[in-house]
Amino acid sequence: MTGTPAGRVTSFDRAHVWEALLPFLATRLPLILAGTLSVAMLPVSRYVPSYWLITGVDRVFDAFSRWDAWHYTRLAEYGYPSFDPSRAAFFPLFPTLIRIVAELQGRTDRPGLFVAAILVANICLVLATMALAALVRLDLGPDDARRSAWYLLVFPTSLFLSSGYSESLFMLLTVGAILACRTDHWLWAASLGLFAAVTRPVGLVICVPLAIEAFLAWRASGHWRWRPVVAVVAPFVGLGAWMLFLDATFHDPLAFLHAQKGWDRSLELPWDTFFHFFEGRLTLESGLHSLTDLAFTLFGLATAVMAWRWLRPSYALYMTALLLVPLATGSLVSMPRFVLVMFPMYLVLAILGRRAAVHETLLVVGMGVGGIFMALYAQWYWVA
Repeated sequence: MTGTPAGRVTSFDRAHVWEALLPFLATRLPLILAGTLSVAMLPVSRYVPSYWLITGVDRVFDAFSRWDAWHYTRLAEYGYPSFDPSRAAFFPLFPTLIRIVAELQGRTDRPGLFVAAILVANICLVLATMALAALVRLDLGPDDARRSAWYLLVFPTSLFLSSGYSESLFMLLTVGAILACRTDHWLWAASLGLFAAVTRPVGLVICVPLAIEAFLAWRASGHWRWRPVVAVVAPFVGLGAWMLFLDATFHDPLAFLHAQKGWDRSLELPWDTFFHFFEGRLTLESGLHSLTDLAFTLFGLATAVMAWRWLRPSYALYMTALLLVPLATGSLVSMPRFVLVMFPMYLVLAILGRRAAVHETLLVVGMGVGGIFMALYAQWYWVA
């Protein structure tokens, strides 16, 4: 493998910025078109509660404000009231940023919060794309870095990276943490890892690659340093602070786990999750037995196997852990979205994409399926 030696500072010049902006613009514009046309022409799903339909939102922003975006903006507006522990399923950093941006733009009503959520998500997406390309450049080289940026942004469920969801923020923090530790900026890795732990329930998993990289750094230098230890511990500090808040608010420090029952999730062995999946009637539509969820799960597992062959152990173990966590909840629902933020997958795809036929297939299929998903999502049909 080629790339920048570990420990060397990764700088960003104008070319690196455009490396992220060009695919961002080239992929977001078709999604905006698909979403706005869908809002204008297709019927709204009959399964959406009428009180979820918010008026006064610009059509472009409205198309990207479905499902979890409703929950996050509600949290940004009202916080975590003690009478509703189900809200603990949504971690606090993303709604906090939404509220800050809404305050800065002087509009904290619900439509203003939706706009703020989309702005936060897309700013994070551009920065996450830059960080991913920088990391791939470090490990594989410049050509693979450029392809990885495209593969992230054409991934079929990449619409969630531009919607009012926490995925793009999580991607920025986790990739940034790994990039920081790989370039010997351990305190930055600690800060980003801490914030990742209060962004999504799986945020604590970032401590796994950080611990492996800290061990490799120790083995290379022959002595322990305190900064890598801080980086490994920091995600636990973030989660611990969140648990203290939950204990003070709901008298339940594990409320974020108990709230998962509202989404039909409970602790199970991963293989039991697959057994339960095949017990029902398989469909292409959303639900507990969706073949779409199964396909993305198998795709994630296949790329994880290739990650163990081609990538650093820290990356491979991180992706494996991110797959095992949702597989241990008894459901494959939302796996197309969960797989989206597993950054090692894009290094694997960048290697596979060295073949022109694979590269073109990934772009065409990703854009095509992504457009269909966007049209469905914009009218409240469940995608992931």
